Amino acid sequence: MQHTTHNQSQKLIAFLSTILLLVFAFFVIAMTMKIGQNLAAIFDASPVDAAPGEATAAPVVTGTPSAGLTPAAPTPTPGMPTSTPLPVETPVVVDTPEVVNTPLPTPEVLFPHLIAGDSGVNVRSGPGTDYDKIGLLLPGDEVLIEGYSGDWWAVTLNGERGWVYQAIVTAFSTNGVPELAAPPLPTPEIPVWAIDEGHWIDVDLSDQRLTAFEAQTPVKSYLVSTGLPQTPTPVGQFRIWIKLPLDDMAGPGCFIKDVPWVMYFFNGYGLHGVTWHANFWHPMSHGCVNQPNDMAEWLFNFAEVGTLVNVHE
Repeated sequence: MQHTTHNQSQKLIAFLSTILLLVFAFFVIAMTMKIGQNLAAIFDASPVDAAPGEATAAPVVTGTPSAGLTPAAPTPTPGMPTSTPLPVETPVVVDTPEVVNTPLPTPEVLFPHLIAGDSGVNVRSGPGTDYDKIGLLLPGDEVLIEGYSGDWWAVTLNGERGWVYQAIVTAFSTNGVPELAAPPLPTPEIPVWAIDEGHWIDVDLSDQRLTAFEAQTPVKSYLVSTGLPQTPTPVGQFRIWIKLPLDDMAGPGCFIKDVPWVMYFFNGYGLHGVTWHANFWHPMSHGCVNQPNDMAEWLFNFAEVGTLVNVHE
């Protein structure tokens, strides 16, 4: 009985020893594997041995240097060739000029044109005083020039071609203005005033001339000054309705006392002498017919109330 118990104790001890041995073996194997993994990690992190004669590349250090510290250059190993760093190409920054779109100036187009002078200017149907008056340019009026003929500019007035005398206007940009043919003169008509009157007076506005007639015979002719373009002398046939040796006359912006040898033929328009100018053969008045004083006195004695006064271009 004791022998059996002893055998069982030996078997139990042998079984426990085997278990402990297995546990210890597993522990050794686990430690061996752990150590092997650590060694493998160490060998993977170590630099690979360079071949003989080749330079060993320095480990790359990443990260940002501490502020204020300059990384030290690597110290070459004596006896080992030193690798020369490749030059780093510095990028060239080219300034791109800013494109400014400056608008081109609009060229000024200069058309031939003229401006009427201080006295204005008559517009006629052709280049000459033998043509009919068809309009009037007031002082400062501006019109385009179409062409020229002789001393006259061709212009457009109210959609119709007209002509003005060059000497009494100011023209601009006339280079290249074409020369135009003059229109035919109008067929002359027998004047209405060509009637059998004993005494009558003819006033030609175009020539600035007064002629006294006895029937069809001129007895005296002389230069006068008629109305300015803006204050023209009325055109037509009139008769003297009053004669005054002296009269005070008033007009726009003026008053003249004791005007001599006045003969009114239409409302306030009259024939009279002047003491304030001698610029005859040029329009000067507010519509009356200005005469030299000696001629005005002669005409005053020649005419009478009812005498025909014919005013025309």
